[in-house]
Amino acid sequence: MPRDAITSSVSKGWVTLEGEVGWQYQRDAAARSLRNLIGIRGVTNNIRVTPNPVSSYDVSRSIRDALERRADRTADRITVQAHGGVVTLTGSVPSAAERREAEDAAWSAPGVKEVRDELAVTF
Repeated sequence: MPRDAITSSVSKGWVTLEGEVGWQYQRDAAARSLRNLIGIRGVTNNIRVTPNPVSSYDVSRSIRDALERRADRTADRITVQAHGGVVTLTGSVPSAAERREAEDAAWSAPGVKEVRDELAVTF
């Protein structure tokens, strides 16, 4: 994570994080690293994900490739739409675990700043 990407302030045990990072995992890691510290009552994560822009086609292809690697038996039942860094997943998966895998795959694609998970779990 870039050294100066995130600033924090603390008031009465509550930490507020601000700044910009290129990936969702960086945003999550910053908040996670503080949650269990002694004296911390809570964390407000106002960090924005601002990835480098890429084409929607590239994002969709990257997600499709990851889905095929991670959940090859369900990849064909998931539709991926990407526009302006916002990815929408629709379709169905057989379990909550595979739903999480699909969402993780979407977040791992370069250029993604938001994932809209509209997948249905069907048994």
